[in-house]
Amino acid sequence: MGVTQERRGAPRVELECGCTLSRRLGSPIEARTLDVGPGGMRVATKRPLAADEVLEFELPPPDGPGLRGRARVLRQQTYGVYALRFERLSGPPLDVLRKLLPGTP
Repeated sequence: MGVTQERRGAPRVELECGCTLSRRLGSPIEARTLDVGPGGMRVATKRPLAADEVLEFELPPPDGPGLRGRARVLRQQTYGVYALRFERLSGPPLDVLRKLLPGTP
């Protein structure tokens, strides 16, 4: 696992896992994470997402309960790859994401 950092302020760790995204209306969107960190994640999906769209997300647990929250689509990076920022994520879910980073207790 490598740590990546681009324009964001918080580092992310490369992590590929299934992720479910949900809109207010319509069927769930199956996606795969490419990297994840306390501030957001990058996902790949076959269905298009709109910039500034807010989605509910669910990540499967590495161990323990899954992570749920809201994320805003910041931009499309390449075809089918989107940068998402977590919205108001705190408490245990944020702690789990922080623990993914190397050197974090």
